[in-house]
Amino acid sequence: MIRKANISDIPQLAEIYRQLHIIHCGIRNDYYKMPEDNFFDKDMEKLLKTEGITVLVSEQNSEIAGYALIFFIEKGEPVNHNFKKCHIEQLAVDEKYRRNGIGTELITYIKKLAADNNCQSVELGVWCENHNAVEFYSEMGFAPRTYKMEIKI
Repeated sequence: MIRKANISDIPQLAEIYRQLHIIHCGIRNDYYKMPEDNFFDKDMEKLLKTEGITVLVSEQNSEIAGYALIFFIEKGEPVNHNFKKCHIEQLAVDEKYRRNGIGTELITYIKKLAADNNCQSVELGVWCENHNAVEFYSEMGFAPRTYKMEIKI
């Protein structure tokens, strides 16, 4: 079942967020570091209270199996057509629930929510080095739109 997160979900959300961050640290330890343990609880509480941000959870057997943090973006400028998109800022599945369809369930729900909110697209960012995530998102129908490139100095 997918539902909006609430404050009582913070301990479980924070643990899944920590697991996600460990993956990011392993991929880009030059970029990410592990913060103090209470960071994940505090940051998740702040995110849940931020207007315009929605945290969705996949609940399995009264336990949070995964979550997605999303928000909507609307643009219309002199050089762009008006458009609305749904942005996935974070998507994470608890390590004990991975490869059980939780991510697919969240993406499917987000696509429907985006359509119901008149969005033209759903977008996200993913590290090129995160091969598992790139493969998953590709299987879900996501395709590269831009490349963000860097040169290390």
